[in-house]
Amino acid sequence: MKNACITSFLLSIGAVGAIDSNFVEDTIRELQGTISYLDQGALNDGASYQSKAMNAAKTALTDSAKLASFIDENPSFGSNFDWDEKHVKNFYGAATIFYSTNGVSNDIIEELEDDDFELSGWTNQEDWTTNPDYCSWFGIKCFLNIDTTEAIAEQTREQNIIEIELFNNTLMGTWPLEIALLGESLATIDLYDNFHHYMEDFTWFQDMGELQYLYFGTTSWRADGIPSELNELTKLRQLDCSYTYWSDGAISGEAFADLDELEYIDMGDNIYTEVSGQNVPDELRDLDSLIRLYFDNVRFINEERDDVRFPLDFITEMDSIIEAWFDFTKFEGSIPKLPSTLKSFSCLFCGLSGNLDNLVESDDLSLDRLWLTGNSLTGTIPDDFGDVHNNMRIIFLEGNDFSSSKFPESICDQVTAADSNALVNVGGDEELCNDILNSCCTCIGMDCGNMPDPTPAPTVNSPQPDIPFGICFSGDNSVTVENVGAVKMSELSIGDMVLVGENQYEPIYSFGHKNDNASAEYIKISTYTTKNPIELSAAHMISTEDDRFVPASSIKKGDMIQLATGESATVKNTKTVTREGAYAPFTSSGKLVVNDVVASNYIAYQGSEYLKIGEMQFSLSYQWIAHTFNSAHRLAVLMGCGSESYTAEGVSQWVDMPHKLFQWVLEQNAFVSISMIFASLAFFMLTSFIEQVLMNPVLMTAVFGMSTVIAYKKIGRKQN
Repeated sequence: MKNACITSFLLSIGAVGAIDSNFVEDTIRELQGTISYLDQGALNDGASYQSKAMNAAKTALTDSAKLASFIDENPSFGSNFDWDEKHVKNFYGAATIFYSTNGVSNDIIEELEDDDFELSGWTNQEDWTTNPDYCSWFGIKCFLNIDTTEAIAEQTREQNIIEIELFNNTLMGTWPLEIALLGESLATIDLYDNFHHYMEDFTWFQDMGELQYLYFGTTSWRADGIPSELNELTKLRQLDCSYTYWSDGAISGEAFADLDELEYIDMGDNIYTEVSGQNVPDELRDLDSLIRLYFDNVRFINEERDDVRFPLDFITEMDSIIEAWFDFTKFEGSIPKLPSTLKSFSCLFCGLSGNLDNLVESDDLSLDRLWLTGNSLTGTIPDDFGDVHNNMRIIFLEGNDFSSSKFPESICDQVTAADSNALVNVGGDEELCNDILNSCCTCIGMDCGNMPDPTPAPTVNSPQPDIPFGICFSGDNSVTVENVGAVKMSELSIGDMVLVGENQYEPIYSFGHKNDNASAEYIKISTYTTKNPIELSAAHMISTEDDRFVPASSIKKGDMIQLATGESATVKNTKTVTREGAYAPFTSSGKLVVNDVVASNYIAYQGSEYLKIGEMQFSLSYQWIAHTFNSAHRLAVLMGCGSESYTAEGVSQWVDMPHKLFQWVLEQNAFVSISMIFASLAFFMLTSFIEQVLMNPVLMTAVFGMSTVIAYKKIGRKQN
C-alpha cells in the first residue's frame, strides 16, 4: 500500500512517466532495419501485422498509468523504473506473433479449406498487446521453466522473453520473421497442435542462437523434407516436427551436422523421399547426444511415390540412444543388433521378420520396455530372454508367428517377483498364453490394446526429476477456488475452498507434497474439450468416464476422462514434460478438479488401479485404500491435532513414512503383505467410521442414541 501511494503521488506530479510514442516508433523502425530479411517498408502499411504490432507497442508502453501499476506490483524495480529499448524490442517481437497468427488466413488454409471456412482467433489471448508487461502474457515466460529458482529469479528480472508456449491455441496465419529479434534470449518455442498455422521461410533460424526447444508438431510448417537450415540452431536440444509438411523430401544430413546438443527428435507421421544408399543420414546416426528418437508411422517413397523399405540396421550405430519408437514404419529384414544403451524399443507393425536372437546376443543390452506387436517374427522366444533383460516392465509380442507354446520361465519369474521392479505387462497370442497353469500373460491378442492404438505418446523432455516419489501436480495447473476463480496450484493454501465436483467445494486440509523448487517430470494430458491440459505425475490417479481412478501413466489417446460437469472428454494426446514445483493438495473427498478434470488426491502403486500381491489381484482400488488410510490424518485435523510439517523434499510427514512403509510391505512375501495390509485396513476402517460419525450430525445422533439405549439396557440388567 505504501508503494502504491508513493507511485500515485509521483504520477500525479508527473515524476512517473512512460516513454513517448516517438521513441517507441523510432526504436522499432531501427530494429526492423537491423536484420536484412525483415521487411522495413511493412511498417508504413497500416494493414500489415508489423504496423499493428508497432501501434500496439506505442499504445501500451506510453501509458503512464499502466507503468505506475507495473511499478506498484513489482517494487523491486524501483520507483524510477521505465521501459527502454529492450522492452520495446521484446514487446514488438512478441506482438508480431499475435497479429500475424490471430484469425489470419494463409496458403495452407486457402489450399485445403472451403470458402466458408471460419477464421477463428486464438483460444487464449489473455493480456496480449494490451498489458505493457509482456512477461505476463498468456504463454510467455521470461525465464526457462527447467532452471533453478535462483536462475529463474535472475532471468525474470532481465525481462527478456525466454519461452513462448502457444500449443493447442488455434494459431493460424504465418509465423513472423520478426521472431529473430528475440533470438538472443529465446530458448523455447512450443506451437504443437496448431494445424492451420503455417511457415515456409526458415531464414530466421540463423538468428536463433539460444533456441533449445522447438516443438511444431501437428502444424502446417512446410519444407522439402528436413531442411538444411536446421543446422543453424546449434544449441537445439529437442525437436518435434511430427505430422507436418516437413515432408515429401529427403532427410538432409546437413540439417543435423552441427546439432551436437540434440537429445530428442520426434519426426513421425511424415513422408520422406528415398536417398540412394542412406535414407537415415550419417549425421543423424552419429549424434552423440541423441537419447530419444520417435520415428513412428514414417513412409519413405521413391520418385514414382512407391513405398520403399530398408533394414533397421542404422539403429546399431546409434550408441547413445535410450528410447527408439518406430511403430507402423515399414522396414525389411530382421531385428538388428541393438545398442547397449537402449532401454525402450517399439516397432509395432513394422514388417520385421526373422527371430529374436539379436535381442539376447547384442552386447550388454538390457531392455525394460519392448513392443513388437504385429510383425512376422518367427522361431522361439529364447530361454534366457528374461535373464538378459532382467529389469523388464513391458513386453508385447502378440500378432507374430512364434513356434513357442509359452513364455520362458526367465520372463515369467519377473512377473511373479515380489518387488517394485516386477514385470507388469506381458502380451502374446493365444498360442503363447493359453496354458492356464503356466502362462504369465497379463493380456492376450486384441485385449492388449496394441492393435488399434500403438504405444503411449512420445515423451517430450528427458531431465532427471529430483522429487522422492510421484504424488503431485505441477504448479502450472489451475484449481477453482470458491468466490475467487482459477488459482494456480502453486498459489493454493490450506483452508482454500476448492472445486471437487460439479458445484461442490471442500477445504484443503493438507498438502501431501508442496515444494516450489523441485524439478519434476509430469504427464501432460490434453483433451478435445478442455482448454488447458492437466499435468500430473505418472502414478497420480485421474478419474475415467466410469468413475474409476487410474494412474495417469495408463491414460492414452482416445481414452475418456471425467470432467467437473460429470461429462467426459476424449484424450487427444499425452506428453511428458518437466516443470518446476510439486504440489498435492488433500481434500476430505479425496479428489480435486484440476484444469476442469477430476483427479485424485492420491497415487497408485504398482502402476495398477487395484492392489496386487503376488499373482493375486484384489478388488480393492488404490483410491479406496489411500482414502481409507488417510482417514486418520483427516480425523486428526477434524479434532484440531493435524499440525503440518514437511521433509526437506517438501513431503508431508503424514505421507512420507506411511508411503515408505507401504512400499516395504508390498516388497515382502505374499503372506506378510496380506497380513499387514488387511490388519492395517481394519484399524483405518474404524478411524474412517469415526470420521464419518463426527462429520455427519444425523449419523452422530443415531450412534449416540443407539449407544445410550445399549448403555441403559446394560444398567437395567445389572440392577435386575
